Amino acid sequence: MMFFIGILLLLLRVLTVIALVLLLLVIILCLSNIRASVSFWDGRLDWNIRYFGLKLLPRKSKPESETLEDQTENKKSGRAEKKESKTEKSETQKKAFMDHILEKFHKFVKKSDMAGSALAALPPALRCFRKAVTWYAIETDILIANEDAADCARQYGLIQLIVQNLFGQVGALIHVRQKKIRISCDFIEDQSRYNFRCKVKINVGRTILTGISFLWHYLKDSGTAKKSIVNPKL
Repeated sequence: MMFFIGILLLLLRVLTVIALVLLLLVIILCLSNIRASVSFWDGRLDWNIRYFGLKLLPRKSKPESETLEDQTENKKSGRAEKKESKTEKSETQKKAFMDHILEKFHKFVKKSDMAGSALAALPPALRCFRKAVTWYAIETDILIANEDAADCARQYGLIQLIVQNLFGQVGALIHVRQKKIRISCDFIEDQSRYNFRCKVKINVGRTILTGISFLWHYLKDSGTAKKSIVNPKL
């Protein structure tokens, strides 16, 4: 009897150690951050997402080797597709576009109650999301080039308005650090320049809390909406 009790106690100790290790791993994962960087500089787009120093995205795609037969078949199919008339293509594209718009409209009408509950659940979720995301190392280098001084000044004012309002709205939602905005205009340069880069840090645990908060308020609001529909107040 004592032998079985000893085995049970040993199993309990092993299970508690495993549970504590799993709990520690979950805590470490929740306290860790996902880091993403986006850069559009000198006409080149670069982006990556890292977690624990490991590059998650983008993944390197393996080059596909094509045989001569595949290349000849692709050329033949391309020539056959070019023979189609432009009018037929435009008509089919218009029909497909209109069908897509109507389908989306019907889905929106059917899910209007769901959308209303989701909109009501957004503010409390955004309060949690504001603490989960940190947007830092923001840098812009924008040059408006135009020989016409009036057009150049007009474009410069428009870009200033868009960029300042964009960063102002984003700064109201999430933390913004190390912001460096540079916008200038030149009447001599021939070509405008638009450069932008930034880094984003996302806390995993607070992001999970954001999802839980959104789901909780969404279910709460949808439940109250159903009760008001079933039992309307006269």
